[in-house]
Amino acid sequence: MKFAVRFGLAGILLICFAAFSGMAAAKDASSLIELRSDWRMAQVSETSIDGALVSATAFDVSKWSVIRDMPSTVLQTLEDNGVYKNLYYGMNLTAIPPRDLWKHDWWYRTTFTAPKGREAYSIIFKGINYRADIWLNGQKIADRSQVVGMYNSFEFDVSQYIKPGGSNILAVKVTPEQRLQDVNGVELADSWLDWINWKYIGYRDPEKHQAISFVPDRNAGIWKRVFLSSTGKVSIRNAYVSSDLPLPATSPAALTVYCDLKNSAADAVSGTLHGEISRSGKKSINFEQAVTLSGKETKEIAFTPGDSPGLSVKDPDLWWPYQWGQPDLYTLQLSFQTSSGVSDFSNSEFGIRKITQHRDSDNSFPALGKDGSFYIQVNGKDFLIRGAAYAPDLLFKHDLHRESAIMAYVKDLGLNLLRWESKISDDSMLELADHEGVLTMFGWMCCDQWEHWKQWDQEDHRVARESLTAQIHELRSHASVAIWANGSDGLPPDAVLDDYNRILRELHWQNAIVDTVSHVNSAWSGIHMAGPYSWRAPYYWFNEKFGPARGSSAEEGDNEIIPPLESLKKFIPADKLWPINDFWYYHAGANEGNSTLVNIKRAIDARYGPSSSAAEFSKKAQLAHYESVRAQFETYAASGWANHKMTVYWMLDSHWPSFFGHLFDYYLKQGGSYFGAKKALRPLSVVYDYYASGDRSTANIYVVNQTPEARSHLRVSVAVYNLDGSRKSSFEDVKDFSITASTSSRAMTLPRIADLSSTFFVRCQLRDATDALLADNLYWQSTTDDDLGGVKNDEQFTVTQTKWADLTALNSMPPAEVSVEGKVVSLAGGATAKLTIRNNSKTVAFFMRAEVTKGPDGEEVLPVLYNDNYVTLFPNESAIIQASYKVSDLSGQQPGFRVEGYNVKKNVNSFVPLKP
Repeated sequence: MKFAVRFGLAGILLICFAAFSGMAAAKDASSLIELRSDWRMAQVSETSIDGALVSATAFDVSKWSVIRDMPSTVLQTLEDNGVYKNLYYGMNLTAIPPRDLWKHDWWYRTTFTAPKGREAYSIIFKGINYRADIWLNGQKIADRSQVVGMYNSFEFDVSQYIKPGGSNILAVKVTPEQRLQDVNGVELADSWLDWINWKYIGYRDPEKHQAISFVPDRNAGIWKRVFLSSTGKVSIRNAYVSSDLPLPATSPAALTVYCDLKNSAADAVSGTLHGEISRSGKKSINFEQAVTLSGKETKEIAFTPGDSPGLSVKDPDLWWPYQWGQPDLYTLQLSFQTSSGVSDFSNSEFGIRKITQHRDSDNSFPALGKDGSFYIQVNGKDFLIRGAAYAPDLLFKHDLHRESAIMAYVKDLGLNLLRWESKISDDSMLELADHEGVLTMFGWMCCDQWEHWKQWDQEDHRVARESLTAQIHELRSHASVAIWANGSDGLPPDAVLDDYNRILRELHWQNAIVDTVSHVNSAWSGIHMAGPYSWRAPYYWFNEKFGPARGSSAEEGDNEIIPPLESLKKFIPADKLWPINDFWYYHAGANEGNSTLVNIKRAIDARYGPSSSAAEFSKKAQLAHYESVRAQFETYAASGWANHKMTVYWMLDSHWPSFFGHLFDYYLKQGGSYFGAKKALRPLSVVYDYYASGDRSTANIYVVNQTPEARSHLRVSVAVYNLDGSRKSSFEDVKDFSITASTSSRAMTLPRIADLSSTFFVRCQLRDATDALLADNLYWQSTTDDDLGGVKNDEQFTVTQTKWADLTALNSMPPAEVSVEGKVVSLAGGATAKLTIRNNSKTVAFFMRAEVTKGPDGEEVLPVLYNDNYVTLFPNESAIIQASYKVSDLSGQQPGFRVEGYNVKKNVNSFVPLKP
């Protein structure tokens, strides 16, 4: 038998990389100039000089650290300059740099040329962590009482200090966050909480049981973009289009256009604000309004369908999530014109769509009230969220190519939402989400200074209000943004919540709002974070008695993910690879249940047998991660919409080389969790539930259709095999199975099969009327069931099973012999490789991983997209693995390939090049 699962992967990476070019071009057509070059940095204690002198032409900065890629935090800049090297390797992050970099102030300085012929100039800072004093050309323009707040943004009128057409010098003295929560108060920056291990990284007082995780500089610095604005007397800010649809109909769309006009002059200014909305193939919409601004006035201007009929748009091109349609975007162009000419103009993109929020009648958490689980609709259609939590680099390093690769991985996986828990850094990832049709969720970080409200002083309350205002101004215009969370684990007190919701109303937020995403609060919003945060056996996710495995969850998954061996070797020293030790713990999460990786080791040892090396442990870990993650995503579709609305895997990516939860590691290498999720998230699938329901005497077989179209004339087949590959039983449903769009349906039940080998396989396949294979899903299970016991054993951070499946027979499978043929076609910077793997033996070739490498048996080419991986072949079967990657990522070497399986020795060779 021969089968291949084919998707249009070739070119996805290149498309995401290219997306930035179009976005950058649109931004260039504005009055804003990003100040990215000629920045330098130095520690203030080394340069204790007044800012007026630092911002003077004659001041010598030749010995300062060059900022290679602005924006940049302090520690990132020092690493880029070789002051501290290879910070993510071993324990270098705290062994090499001083732990108290955050106790020093830091100078940032740049030189730039301002354009001539403008009347108003301002400097815009999108983000400084945490305080700053700012000088321009020898003049102080702001002090640290004004410039405060990591998530705040700032704009300063510098018209009287600027040198149009000449060289200008900007100097910023940054003061890092100084306070420690529960010690001497808080400042509203951010923390990494248990995402890094505070036992090693950050502040810890064991006697007082206090711990705060942060890197040595506490991510201090100018960490977001800086712009120079040059305009006439009136500037345009915060352009935004809200859209409304007459659901369930989607036409006409009612658009409302907002912007702020700011008069920098002391005298009144009159003019006309012109607007145009355009999209290729559509008739442009034009509107205008006469405006008079008094001296120094800032005024919000609005255009509505009532005063501008063109804003009632018939048959609009809607923005849809990528799995449902096209994420169509429109362009908004605004200009303000006075008798002297155009004062300012702006270009921005927006999507026409409507997000609505709802609650169902599910009573998984009855103690919290009658309202059930939260869910959203997109353009009037129920939207099942199967997403993951995104995090930027630990030092907030900006890498556009990395972000493009991550977005390509998101779509390759089949995820449909990304969650940010604070860490709202550069907007490039968000712009990619707009263009690629991926929904996003934002909100404040849990459990840190943002939720220690009793420790807030008056400045903190002010900073919180200003920070939310700044973030909503940035987020509200993005088509991909669907949800804002005012709180994470905590519910803000009434006074804070009133401030937050007032700001959201005043800024015309058109998306979903939740006040908390945790079930532990009395006034919950329908979203829980009941865990788990440790490994769970696959059956757990399908067993209806465990509340965390149903409803709407803002985060759940395993906080102990073991990367493939190749990645382990990149951050764990060779002499520390085995046994597990402090070097592993250093890169783990901080929670007691996760910090020593005890849970994942317990699960692997109990089910697959103890390991004698890092290589063996990592190999077994990929099996455990694959089956658990696959089950989590499968149940949030197969088990039905009625009580499964939202699951967000914790987390998507690694913020540094880490064992903390992820679907792919810091090096962009995919392991078992990635390919388990990818298998589960395929739009059309067939799913087995591990005999999880009821008395566990039968298993359910579901067909999942998460496409927008109904499917009919399908055939579902299930076969049960002994470990040696001999077929024990087979079951076939009627050959005319039908399923509606965006749903699941039980196709059959599978009884217990007697006299099976202790480890056996269940294979589920879905075919169409032409016998073409649409889905192929292989499960391995033991005749001894996993059993967590009662609900009381379901501890968030601990694995406490009462009985374990015995899968150790996999370790003694006879070797399988496979042959591999590889061919590659290079296309305009990208390449598509095809591996044909054939099982020529009489035994099952189990869990084979294919890799495209830099030369024969070199490192894997990363990033890369595979149509499938960790495949299993029965005797005489073959499979085709396709890979897409960028030729430049080969580092000048010829592509090779490597195939290795659980019972298949490593097969290494070179590709046969083909002409396109």
